[in-house]
Amino acid sequence: MSFQLICSECDSIGVVIDHGELAPPSAIVRCSHCSAARGTLGESRNLALSDRRDLFDVGLGTGAAV
Repeated sequence: MSFQLICSECDSIGVVIDHGELAPPSAIVRCSHCSAARGTLGESRNLALSDRRDLFDVGLGTGAAV
C-alpha cells in the first residue's frame, strides 16, 4: 500500500495516527472521517521527504503555473 493523500473512501484529507510521535514507521494511518486505512506512517514520511511535487497539484483552475 502506498500512502493516500486523499481518502479513497470519503475524500477527506484528515488523518489519525495512534500514539503520535511515539508510533513506529509501520503504524497504520487512518482517515479521521471514516477510519479507512490510508497507508503507514513510514510511507507518509517518505512521501513528505520525496522530491515529487506533482502529487500536490490539485488543479485549482487558476491557469497559473505553480
